[in-house]
Amino acid sequence: MAGRAGTESSGRSAGGPQAAERLGVEPEQVRRLIRAGQLAARRVGRTLVLDEDAVEGRARLPITAGRALAPRTVWAALWQLSGEDVDWLLPADRSRLLTRLRGYDAERLVAASRDRADRHELRVLPAYRDRLLATADAVPSGLTAAAAVGADVVAAEAAAEVYCTAGTLDALRRELGLSERGNANLVVRVPRYERLGLTGRAHMPAAVVAVDLAESPDVRTRRAGLDLLAAALGDLTR
Repeated sequence: MAGRAGTESSGRSAGGPQAAERLGVEPEQVRRLIRAGQLAARRVGRTLVLDEDAVEGRARLPITAGRALAPRTVWAALWQLSGEDVDWLLPADRSRLLTRLRGYDAERLVAASRDRADRHELRVLPAYRDRLLATADAVPSGLTAAAAVGADVVAAEAAAEVYCTAGTLDALRRELGLSERGNANLVVRVPRYERLGLTGRAHMPAAVVAVDLAESPDVRTRRAGLDLLAAALGDLTR
């Protein structure tokens, strides 16, 4: 679609990225909403201008299973729920995000978080597993970090789960011979947002571990993740 999208209300205006940030989606999703008639806009020259009240009203709608949040917003939400410093958001944006989180339940948050990372199922030689988990830039999560965050689930034979950057994954492939062949015993997730501080963490923040658990096809593992998220979301309302 030609042109840019902005917002306006009582003389205030903002560009497409600001509208997308308020809605917690990518700018292209704002344009799709306009094309679908779900977000009113009018053209001023080559710029599409959105009413700010309409944008805020859309932001207050509940998250559904079909709607994924933008990676930047997902990571801010999971960091907030874990008590981490969300230094990439302005104070007003952090406050707005907390308000939105108070309207979520655990299952909706899991559904909305699905675009947070690229997931790789790999095989690492058993002799290299501990070496991989000891790598400073590969941060345990999911079942590998479940006990550390108090999740009520144990799976001793489960695949190792870590987060790392794309660069670290490439290095691990070379150094440890990670492969897509054979039975996968390693899950590597590469965040789609690059400003996260991963190096040197003993494990991922609790809400991240919880979402990873909640995506499991195993009923008990999924329940453990949902319970952790429900407790974290509940703390926001106290």
